[in-house]
Amino acid sequence: MLYLLWFFISAVWASLDLEDWDEFGIPAHSGDLSTFQFQDRSFFNSGMIEEWTPVRSTIAPGDRQYFTFPVNSSYSRIMSSLDMLVFLSGNVNTQAPELFHSYSDLALAVYYTFDESVLSNITETGNLALFQAGYFEALALRPLNQNDNSTEYSNLFLVVDVYNMTSKSVVVPSQATESLFWNYTLSISQYDLVFQWDNRAWIELVDSDYDSALLVTGNVTQSSTSANYSIYDTALYDLYLYSYSDIDYFDNSLTHSLGAVRNGPYLVSSAKNTSAAYGYGANNSTGLAIQKSITVREGSVKEQFHITGLNASTTYVVYLTKKISDNQNVLSSDGGVLFSKSTFTTLSDNSCSLIFGLDFCDGVAYSVPTSSLAIGNKTANAIMYDDIAKSLYANFSKALQIIPCDTEDDAKFSPLRSCDDCAEAYRNWLCAVSIPRCTTLQSKYFIHRKKDDNRNEYLNQQIQPLNDYFEVLPCVDMCYSLVTDCPPDFQFSCPSKTSHSELFYLSYNVFQNGEPFDTCNYVGSSKNLHIIEG
Repeated sequence: MLYLLWFFISAVWASLDLEDWDEFGIPAHSGDLSTFQFQDRSFFNSGMIEEWTPVRSTIAPGDRQYFTFPVNSSYSRIMSSLDMLVFLSGNVNTQAPELFHSYSDLALAVYYTFDESVLSNITETGNLALFQAGYFEALALRPLNQNDNSTEYSNLFLVVDVYNMTSKSVVVPSQATESLFWNYTLSISQYDLVFQWDNRAWIELVDSDYDSALLVTGNVTQSSTSANYSIYDTALYDLYLYSYSDIDYFDNSLTHSLGAVRNGPYLVSSAKNTSAAYGYGANNSTGLAIQKSITVREGSVKEQFHITGLNASTTYVVYLTKKISDNQNVLSSDGGVLFSKSTFTTLSDNSCSLIFGLDFCDGVAYSVPTSSLAIGNKTANAIMYDDIAKSLYANFSKALQIIPCDTEDDAKFSPLRSCDDCAEAYRNWLCAVSIPRCTTLQSKYFIHRKKDDNRNEYLNQQIQPLNDYFEVLPCVDMCYSLVTDCPPDFQFSCPSKTSHSELFYLSYNVFQNGEPFDTCNYVGSSKNLHIIEG
């Protein structure tokens, strides 16, 4: 009887004009999803659920919906037919406006069982999993005969209903609940959770200026979950940018929902943008967009997001998403991982300009004092700074060639360090001291610079900063690396916090943990960075 019901509903659904509806069963061009007015609560796509193929539906109190998943007895995630695991997961994509601020005791419930005979009484006998913060996951284990490890069950049956967490019972429809609805996505797989939630942010701000920001993921070499995926492919991650005023849209009830983030009122997403070329030209984009690329930072391969077209002195929220491999070991657009939100704030004015992708100082990716000779042209700013550092490096490079690097071990300056180590340490140090990091924020860790009185005279002459600014001083660890990685012939030394404290704090600083910003500026691999706990 149930199959006849599903067939009838599927036929009705197929007869609808689907061009007027989006993929979540919501009228196209409906605008802000949180204000969508539910039209007909009887429309749903109940029926069979295929492996790794999400189904989408809208439900209201009193609308019980049934689904069936055929279990493939020849496949198991742990490669044993004796333990047949089935992964259940889902998202609430959007819901009635009232649910964002009230009715906190109501939730979507998923009842599931392998025993078809208990469907009529499944709310009493079936397993129960609730959508919490817009997300649900569950693991179903198909029961086996203890004598011969066989099973009589070939399907997993599911029932979706609205649940009252206070009374611990299904909600009975009433006048008070007639305007409520949930639009949700449900997916089942024997391979993995199709929808996942990760409480890490996994995205961090590199730096921002008055109208742009640069963010990077964690190490993507730890995320290669598919044989068909390359760590140099930008398809793995996407970023969604939201106004800070929309933070309650998720924090009140849909915090863990990938579907809500993908279909909410975001400002811009990298999912709709093509990958960007990495280099000088990337600095000058101005429209509201997110361009992504692959970069190597701190010795790790990471995916990088360059957001442009932002407003000054504004706080934004970003959500990172990640594709996962399906049962065919291919990155799937269905489902994925949602990471915890992250926030950042732009600077107050154009005193600083964000540059990255430099040719010589490729470790530079931060805001620098804007040159009055190239206002509004960040690419020109990047080239000017890079050329300064490159020219200053030339004399050191000649001096290093005199050092016997490629010689017998007992004739080398160090058994632990090479001339390549020295060249890298000097280049990182030189880039940090010749390309100052700029901010408009005031802090005890930063040095105030007059636009005509900079760290070096060549900045006064060749850059001519537009305005006064605060400098984020270089981390002293880069100076220490010079001493340890280079031959003693150069006689490199660093100021001491005890014997030359005034010189120390005018030239360098230390990385203090626990602050909402970087207390010093580090270029190169952070494995040599000493972090002081707050």
